[in-house]
Amino acid sequence: MAKQKETRALQVVIFVEGDTDEVLFKALIDYYRTVSKTELRPYRICNLRGVTRYTSKLIAKLQNEYLPEAKKKGYQIQTICCSYDTDVFEVRSPLMINWDILRKTVKRMGIQEFIQLGIRSSIEDWLLSDMEGICRYLNLTTIPKSLKGNNGNAKLTDLYGHAKKVYQKGCQARELVDALRMEIIRKKHADDLSELEKALNVTIQ
Repeated sequence: MAKQKETRALQVVIFVEGDTDEVLFKALIDYYRTVSKTELRPYRICNLRGVTRYTSKLIAKLQNEYLPEAKKKGYQIQTICCSYDTDVFEVRSPLMINWDILRKTVKRMGIQEFIQLGIRSSIEDWLLSDMEGICRYLNLTTIPKSLKGNNGNAKLTDLYGHAKKVYQKGCQARELVDALRMEIIRKKHADDLSELEKALNVTIQ
């Protein structure tokens, strides 16, 4: 039995809270696939579409869909990664999600590894890591020295204003993300991404 368990495919489930996050993580993992010296472990991205009821939606997805499917097809979910924008917790209650309880609940389901990945302060802040790429996408010839706004969304909106365009979150951001250099975003947030990269078996020299 032990030998059979070891040969099962391991899988990482990455939970994200919104469409923009989903677009960025898909692009990031595509980048990993092209540069990693080792093959990535099987994974999937699950969009919870908002931080409201994050815990209940995540548990329901695991109990009703992912774990039954894993059992039926004979593979094992080894890791879940919970990605979320930290700005929601800064503005609202920091106890919206009890991470300790969620971690214990997931472990009782037989999933050994739990990764908590906070995007500080929002996914737009990560997009702004490649200012040059955004300006190139917007056909701006110069990179503004400063941007107006207290958060990444406001700053990105201001940057779009320089090009007389309107920034739209969600799936509409796909073209923008495709124009960015994932190596820059990954390098700037390497510490945040280290646990996820290990779970995915990413090896970048």
